[in-house]
Amino acid sequence: MYPGNRLKQDGYYFPKEIAKCDDSGGDRATRLHHKWSERRTHFFHSLAKHIVQRCVEKGVGRINVGDLDGVREDENGTSKNWGKHGNLDIHGWAFDRFSHILEYKAKVEGIDVVDVSERTTSTTCCTCGKKDESQRVHRGLYVCGRCDAAFNADVNGAENIRLDMNESNSESSANLDEDRSTGWLAQPEVYLYDLSSGFQPQDQVVDSKP
Repeated sequence: MYPGNRLKQDGYYFPKEIAKCDDSGGDRATRLHHKWSERRTHFFHSLAKHIVQRCVEKGVGRINVGDLDGVREDENGTSKNWGKHGNLDIHGWAFDRFSHILEYKAKVEGIDVVDVSERTTSTTCCTCGKKDESQRVHRGLYVCGRCDAAFNADVNGAENIRLDMNESNSESSANLDEDRSTGWLAQPEVYLYDLSSGFQPQDQVVDSKP
């Protein structure tokens, strides 16, 4: 997992500094906007590079990327309401931009990047298959009401995508047959971004101030 810790910190720091400027279009405000944009772009490139490097190390030849069509708008083109904070988060995403960077870097290594549907993956238990929208309970925790399995909700969704892929590709299923215990799903390996050293395992990160 790659939490956007640095993006969140910058999203808090830079708007506050820009708001302190006497003129929002002045030189200092412009420099802050430019620096914020550069750091965001660098984060995306570093993230894509790290993911591709991990795939090369593991012999992975395909990266599945969730198709987010319909997240912002419904089938009638009407904007969905995810609440005040939810709307800000969704409309602040640069998912397409990152996907293009990832696709470019993966192509250089001969790795395919494929859009796949995320329909029902976040509400389905990857262990027993029960579907229930109420099972994603709090801050990314997924608890199944049928089998009592508990794990990270985002990893549960990714695991469901993996399982769907295996059902449609028996050759891939043989290559991906490994221990997928609920403990592994509940505590995935986490990489955080450090300004000086890039992405590092969570317990090795000592981040600096903006």
